[in-house]
Order: sequence, then structure tokens, then C-alpha cells
Amino acid sequence: MFWHTILELLSISITLSIFIYGWLVLPYTKNMTNFIVTLGFMIVSVFDILHTLSYDGMPFTVAEHLQTSVWFWVLARITDTLLILFGLVYFNRDKVKQGIHYAKYYVIFSLIVTVAISYLVITYSDRFPLLIVEGEGTTALKNSIEYVSAGIHLIGLIYFWRTYKKTKQTYHADLLLACYFLILCALTVTLYTSIHSFSVIVAHVFKVLGYFYIMKSFYYQNLKVPLEEKQVTEKKLVDVSSELESLFKYTPDAIVIFDRESRLIFRSNVAFKEMFGFDQERPVFLEQIVPQTNDEITSYVEELHPSRSLINFPTQLKRKNEQLIEVSVTISPIKLENQQVVYAAIIRDETDKKKVEKEMKKARQELQETIEHHQGTIFKVKKIEGEYRFTLCDGKLLRKYCDTPEDIIGRTARDFFPPEIASVMEEHYEQAWKGEPLTYQSNIFDGIILLISLIPKKYNGQTVEIFGTITDITTLIETEELLRKTEKLTVVGELAAGFAHEIRNPLTTLKGFIQLLEITSEIKNKEYLTIMHQEIDRLEMITNEFMVVAKPQAIKYQRENINNIITEVLQFMGPQALLMNVEMKKEGTESKALIYCDKNQLRQVFINLIKNAMEAMPNGGTIIVKVATDDMFMEISVMDEGNGIPEEIIGRLGEPFYTLKEKGTGLGLMVTKKIIESHNGFLEIKSQVGAGTTMTIKLPLWKEETSKTEMKAFS
Repeated sequence: MFWHTILELLSISITLSIFIYGWLVLPYTKNMTNFIVTLGFMIVSVFDILHTLSYDGMPFTVAEHLQTSVWFWVLARITDTLLILFGLVYFNRDKVKQGIHYAKYYVIFSLIVTVAISYLVITYSDRFPLLIVEGEGTTALKNSIEYVSAGIHLIGLIYFWRTYKKTKQTYHADLLLACYFLILCALTVTLYTSIHSFSVIVAHVFKVLGYFYIMKSFYYQNLKVPLEEKQVTEKKLVDVSSELESLFKYTPDAIVIFDRESRLIFRSNVAFKEMFGFDQERPVFLEQIVPQTNDEITSYVEELHPSRSLINFPTQLKRKNEQLIEVSVTISPIKLENQQVVYAAIIRDETDKKKVEKEMKKARQELQETIEHHQGTIFKVKKIEGEYRFTLCDGKLLRKYCDTPEDIIGRTARDFFPPEIASVMEEHYEQAWKGEPLTYQSNIFDGIILLISLIPKKYNGQTVEIFGTITDITTLIETEELLRKTEKLTVVGELAAGFAHEIRNPLTTLKGFIQLLEITSEIKNKEYLTIMHQEIDRLEMITNEFMVVAKPQAIKYQRENINNIITEVLQFMGPQALLMNVEMKKEGTESKALIYCDKNQLRQVFINLIKNAMEAMPNGGTIIVKVATDDMFMEISVMDEGNGIPEEIIGRLGEPFYTLKEKGTGLGLMVTKKIIESHNGFLEIKSQVGAGTTMTIKLPLWKEETSKTEMKAFS
């Protein structure tokens, strides 16, 4: 009985200590979850006290039956088991920090419930089910209760073991050991046959150890850890205070602390002295830095309130020498330890900033005037929700032929131009948006030829905007027309040199034979005469084509079938292809779609491209002319099997006098591109060294619903 009493007193002391710890640290931790656990251990201590006082052999027993003491033991074990279960449920949840003002009522209520239960046990324990039979051991009911308790503690052991492996926190290891010893306690008390057995003492030892580790864990979690965190926090506060003091001393902004009532500045930093020229050792009042004419800042100071701040207020203050300076002022209230409210003002010198802003405003105005007086038009386009919208547009050309800039900004090309023209413009925008600078010629206004340049503006490798310029080049076209006529003569001369021998000699021979055969021919030879006539007709057609190319033609736009033009050009270039061992093929469907164009100009374009393809294959090969259409455009591709063009050179093709031929002038491809652009189309060149080159022309289709006005703008 002696050792039983000693061990019970130890466990009672530990459980009461846990409760006292929880009560004392509650105002600091404000953790009601932990307090409920400590309150549970207060209940355990009460049951253990009654268990000890009702134990057999105690001089001051509170019960006459052995069952009373055992029932108090069981109630204490059920309570600590429920506490473990409660801890498992709420261990990782947010701590409850409400209701700490009602903590004493929780204690009173818990004591009342505990006393009531204890009274029932003391009074009616003889009517309760038996938990132990002296000499035989514990009953099945008591064993079941102990096994359930051991099972819950086993779950707790596993949980805290896994938690400890993750966190390596000491209090998790303590809770793990507590569950371990309480499991041993629960299992040991199922083995004795008498309350005086040695196993009872062993069970009490295990219980004391279990409660000890719970107390140790509680102490570490609620006292040691908070104290360590408090020390860290205090150190951080000291560091922050030091940093704030350094900021106050060394910041380039002037900082002052003043009293609103007396207007006295009782603390200021070095920057204040440098900015305003006042000696920090002498008292300074707000009136000394606020100009008398500045009623606005004076009224703000008078209306200052402890709950309101003034942030980045632009104003003027004066130096000691009465010089005015542009500043930005931020005023915030500060509550001192004696509850007095003072105000801190941060004053930033904005003189240089205002000067820069003034210069920037002047520069923007000059830039705007420059754009307005630009002979052409300068514009910016941005892709917004899949549409290309103007973000800038101005210049003399715009103001002469179109609306004011305000009417253009924020709108798309489809708001001003017919669908066919707008589609072509959007095609060019899309090409520039992909990162490719673009320059092309357009006729969006009647009688005016425009040169449009598009330059993508990139940020982090992505196009964010397109910068463009529009220049009226109508006066330059006449010069280019002279170059185009010169190129025609060059083409005719080269073709004539190649075909002169093939045309003149056969033509003379055929004519002679026809004359002889007409005199001596019989009916059976009429078939030969027919063939000869056909050959002569074909040669005459070739001669006529020479004349078309060589003779200047007036530009005349009309509806044309592109397939017919291509077929005529292929027939025209046939003899040249035969001489150079080149086979020409035409692919694609024979579409009846029409192009609004000048037939002679497009014929010249195709002749130039096919001629270039032939010259790219000095040893012969195949040229494929492929035609394809969609709803809006027609694509004509000329593909050869030549040596190809290096990628770095493709961008320069079309520049005047830039050529890859030994005797070339570089004007042929330039004229070709200009003709295509004048038809609201564009030329795309793709080439692979060693594999050949593909030149693709894209021209808008003519549609029946196109109005005469739109056709006029188109041409």
C-alpha cells in the first residue's frame, strides 16, 4: 500500500502540474485547445485522489467497497484516453483562440461535473457492475475497458511516431513515449488477481512515466518553445528598431516628428537639415517651413486626425533662406507610450523630378508636333483580342485624306476600308506581327501610290506592337516606270537573241516549201500544208508576244482569268525552255476565278519569274507553276530545281541593282515586286540551298458584289 500511495501521489502531482501550467500560460498562448486538455488532467487528478483515498487499507477511506476505488481508477483511465483521442483529432488543426475569458467558468463547470460523478460512484458503487473479484482477478468489463484504452493509445503512438519522423520535434517524441507507457499500464492491470499484487505497482510505475512524458511535452510546447520564440521576436524587434533608426538617420528624405497643437518640430533627421538649412539644435516650428501663401497645407495640418494619414501630397515648402522647393509630403499619426498622439512627416524633394517631368512634357509636345508635320503618316498597331487596332496615327497625309487622329485611334482597318483592302492590310500586319519587318506598296487611296513600312516592336522576344510609316511615292513611280520599260527592252533583247536563229531560218524555209507545194501539190499532200500553216501561225504568235512585251502598253485594269494568262506565258516561254532543256508543268485546278488586274503587267511578272527559274537551272530541270484559290485570294507558285538562294540573301532580293547574276541588273525582280504590290498582292520567296526556290504570288480575287467605288479604290 505504501508504494501504491507514493506512486499515486506522484501521478496526482504531475496531472495537477499540467493543469496549473495550462492555467498560467493561457493568457500568453491564448490557446483554448491546449487549455481543454489541461482541464482534462485536472479531472484525472481528482479521480486519482479519490482512487487513492478509497484504496483498501487507507486510514482515511472515503468508501467501504473495493469496487469504489477500482471505479475511480477506471474513470481516470477513461478520461486520459479521451484526452489522447481529443488530441489526435485537434492536434494539427488551427488552435482555438476564442473564449479565454470564460476559462474560469470551464474550470468551475468541470469541477461540478467531476464532483457529481464522484458522488454517484461513492454512493452507488455497490450497484455498479463488478470490475474485480479479489483472489480471481479483473472482470471482462474492466479488461475490455483497459484493452480499448490500450488500443487508442496505440493509435496515438503510431501517429506521433510518424509525426516525429517528419518534424523531429522533442515534444512529439515525448508524446510517443507517453502513449507507450500508458499502453503498458493498461495491459499490466489486466494481469493481477489481487489489488495487493506486484503487477499493480508495476502498472502504477508505467502510469507515472506516461504522465511525466505528457507533462514534459506540455512544458516544451507551451513554455519552452514560446519563450524561445519570444526571445527570437525580441531580437528581431531590436534589429528592426536599429534598422528604423538607421533609416531615420541616413534616408535622403527629410523626416520630422511634430506636435499638431504647438506646431513644434521636436525631432528631425540629417536630411531635414540639408534640405531646409535649419540647425537641429535649435527648435523649429512648422511656420518656419510652410509659406504663408500655402493655405492648403496649413488647413491639412489643422485637420489632422489620429486615424487619418496624408499620403504623397504635392506642395511647396520654403528653406531657411526663403527659397521655395517642390516637395511631396506624407504625414502619419504616431501614438506614444503615454497615449499622446504626435505626427511624423516624410518630406521628399521633388525639384529634380518636376524638372524632368517638365522636360519630358516638352519633349512629348515636340514629338507630337514632329509627327503632325510629318509629310506622310506615322502609326502604331497593336493586336488586341485578335484584331489589329491603331494606338497611334498622325501626319500630314492622314489629315489631308482621312479623319483626325482621334477618329482613328482604337479602331481597325475594317472600320475605314472595303473588306478586300482591309484583308490585305491585315495579312501584312499578321506577317509583321510574326517578327518580320515588311515594306510594301499600296493604292488604298484613288490616284495615290503609298509606300508602307512595318517594323515589329519586340519585348522579351515577343512582338508587342507594330510601328509603321506611310509615304506618298506617287512622284517616284514615274522614274520606276522608266526602269520598267528598260527592263522590258532587256527581256525582249535576251529572248530575241535566243530565238532569232530558231525563228527566222525555219520561217524562211517553211514559206519556200509552201510556195513550191502550192504549185505542185496533190490532194494527198494537203495534210502537210496544213501542218506547215499551223507552225507558221505558232511562230507568228510568238512574234506577236515579242511585240507585246517590247511595245509600251497603257495600264488597263479589268477582270482576267489568271489561268489563261499563265497558259499564254508558258506557250510563249516554250521555245526558250526547249533550248535550255527545261520542262514546264502547270498544276492545280482550272479555276474560273477572276483577278482585277492589268493583263500585260501580270504577263511580264510571270515571264520574269519563269525566266529567273530557267537561269537558276543551267543544266536543265523542271519548273512547276501551281495555282490555288481560297475565298479571298489566289496563289500562284513558281517552283524550280535550281541551287537555291542562301537565307541571308533572300531579304535583299528586289533591291535595285542587287543581283546574283553575272550580267544582271537587279531591276527585274524589283519591277516584279512593284507590279504585284500595285495589284494589292505580295510576293513570298522560300528557298533551300541545293533543293530549289519557290516564288509565291498572292493576289486578291474579284467578286461580283464588289462595287464600282471599291474597284476604283482597288485600282
